[in-house]
Amino acid sequence: MTPLVILIHGFNVWDGGRATVGKLRPFFADMGVPYVMVNYGHFGLLDTRFKNMKIARQVATAVQNAKLGGHQVIVAAHSNGCAIAHLAGREFGAKIDLAVYINPALDPRIVPPAGIKSLHVWHSPSDAPVKWAKWLPAANARPWGEMGATGYQGNDTRVRNFNKETDYEVTSKAHSDMFDIERIGYFGARVATQSVSSLYTQ
Repeated sequence: MTPLVILIHGFNVWDGGRATVGKLRPFFADMGVPYVMVNYGHFGLLDTRFKNMKIARQVATAVQNAKLGGHQVIVAAHSNGCAIAHLAGREFGAKIDLAVYINPALDPRIVPPAGIKSLHVWHSPSDAPVKWAKWLPAANARPWGEMGATGYQGNDTRVRNFNKETDYEVTSKAHSDMFDIERIGYFGARVATQSVSSLYTQ
């Protein structure tokens, strides 16, 4: 089965994710991996609470279609896109071979859905936005928290943490700076390589 990557951007994005997760496309393409971009438009804070579930259903459908097409599915998401990916699995049973969460706005102790075979969490301890996200009122469609800063803090053996701030020659400290021109070449290649290689060790 050939891999396919589904890319999901975060909230408060006006360009459909081209300046964030969209920048991962050439690195996956270099490995022969086609992509699907989930462009759910601009979401404000209230939209994440009341519309995340709708987008999660769309993601689950995209995952199912990719499976029917004979693909192993990678879902690579940033920030609120990680919450959407989580909901796609939890609420709609999406069967994801690998979820890749980049600075996820998620509770660090949340249990990954059963349909996710493995999960990579790329985080930065200095990520400020996810730290205040944990203080927002809880919402079923927005299980936000500081995973983007702390990494995954549970005991699920499917999860592997990657500290972008301290464990690499190039440092990524902020919520979205991995996608900056001076970092994307370094981290984009590593995210794609780690993602595809992990499919062959499942």
